[in-house]
Amino acid sequence: MKTVLVFDTEDDKGMRATIKIVEHLAEQYLPSRRSARHDVSFGKIEFIKTLRTFMKDAEELEDPSDGTSLRFAKGFADKVWKRKNKDLGIS
Repeated sequence: MKTVLVFDTEDDKGMRATIKIVEHLAEQYLPSRRSARHDVSFGKIEFIKTLRTFMKDAEELEDPSDGTSLRFAKGFADKVWKRKNKDLGIS
């Protein structure tokens, strides 16, 4: 199957539609691509819930200043990405 798509840089809505089409076609015709995906997306409500969990985890630390550390933020992000990838079936 061959498909020709136009990517008009002056049409914001059209560019977004083209990206969705390409992603859909890649999922259909490049099954191995799915396991290599690293982009994890969040809806607004899910993102807010994730932030609330982050704040709660930070409050539970013995030293409150640890909640602002890069190490703590990275560890939390790793847990979120691992969970999201598992939910999406991405290893």
